[in-house]
Amino acid sequence: MDSLYDQDELQSLLEELAYSSEDQRRNRPNPSRLTINGDVRNNLASYKAAVQKYARFRQDFELESARIEVSTPASDAVDLLAEGDRTFSMERDLQAALRKEISQLEAGLVIADGGAEKAVASGRIDILAKDPSGAWVVIELKAVKAPRDAVAQLLAYMGDILAETNESVRGILIAPDFDARALSAARVVPSVKLVSYGFRFSFSPLAA
Repeated sequence: MDSLYDQDELQSLLEELAYSSEDQRRNRPNPSRLTINGDVRNNLASYKAAVQKYARFRQDFELESARIEVSTPASDAVDLLAEGDRTFSMERDLQAALRKEISQLEAGLVIADGGAEKAVASGRIDILAKDPSGAWVVIELKAVKAPRDAVAQLLAYMGDILAETNESVRGILIAPDFDARALSAARVVPSVKLVSYGFRFSFSPLAA
């Protein structure tokens, strides 16, 4: 599991475990390498939920290891938030803060997921919004340096929304920094935008 997570954050394994109600209706064969006796869809759904839970555990562990104390962004940084010192130790902290100030990311953006992550076939979308033109905007957040696979993850979510709505969709990947391969991957996808957020460390001496 750890080696698969290091490759693509378990996305390929989750895809292998995907089995929809339509697949069940058409009596399609088990797409995984697992031997399943009984209801294929229910069994695969259980395995998929367990894998997703482990992926969230790994993400939380890595983000906790990268715990940082942040203060008001410098003037030359991307000013997503300006409410004094904040600690973004987990992606959910960044998500909660951005939901409160979504217009600072782009003027006219409106939250369109009811205030909670939207579940789609490829996983859970951090934030789903709409822009003034009516296009869907899929927002993926990374509290640490975004790897190439983060772009693939964002594209998968965008594909899910396109399949569900058949409406225009674009994506925004937000991270403090980006792997060179992530930059290259996003360069050829006009509907994907990368946004970095900045911070400065603040130091406070403790009383003896």
